[in-house]
Amino acid sequence: MQTAAAVHRPHLLAASPLGGRASRRPSTVRMALREDGPSVAIVGATGAVGQEFLRVITARDFPYRSLRLLASERSAGKRINFEGRDYTVQDLAAPGAFEGIDIALFSAGGGVSRAHAPAAVASGAVVVDNSSAYRMDPDVPLVIPEVNPEAMADVRLGKGAIVANPNCSTIICLMAVTPLHRHAKVKRMVVSTYQAASGAGAAAMEELKLQTREVLEGKPPTCNIFSQQVITSIPCAHVELISYCHETC
Repeated sequence: MQTAAAVHRPHLLAASPLGGRASRRPSTVRMALREDGPSVAIVGATGAVGQEFLRVITARDFPYRSLRLLASERSAGKRINFEGRDYTVQDLAAPGAFEGIDIALFSAGGGVSRAHAPAAVASGAVVVDNSSAYRMDPDVPLVIPEVNPEAMADVRLGKGAIVANPNCSTIICLMAVTPLHRHAKVKRMVVSTYQAASGAGAAAMEELKLQTREVLEGKPPTCNIFSQQVITSIPCAHVELISYCHETC
């Protein structure tokens, strides 16, 4: 069974938002701002996953030297208070957006990652991409830190690189199955997965709520984010199935 990869580098491994370390109660004032920590940028900072990145940084007491919040031009200028400090969201597409950044956490969708991750890499940042943009790229390590940390052996801070993570179903499945495979060699799995609407972002969650109201009122559902009705329906996600197979094989 081939899976995804990261050497033991606490700063890099902690950058993945989906790991299994126990959370801790956040303090009111951040005490872990350290000059020896990495400079971190969050792309999609105003979105649902971007906000989760911030929560995980606090929960893990992740050390960082500086924090830069990036988003689309539409969200630029917004103010976010994080750990007792006010940050102004900056335009992701602005010149120098990634200058001086060590780790860039991308959580704004595949299109944004494809458009802007190369600029981050060119600036020397290690991009940890939460989208599907680079999952099938053979030159990009596909990493689950608890499963295959060795895949990031060639990644170095300041050298520029992209690290992808698999689909959420793949991550959860392999964290359970990998220990079994290492001891007894799993030959076949039969998996049923049910994808959350939240996987498509905050706009998708709002559309799910809208569809719920519309269906209950006997109206045709709005399908701007989803290609078809989701509420009271179980559409077959062929693309997700293909992705899942490639990520675990």
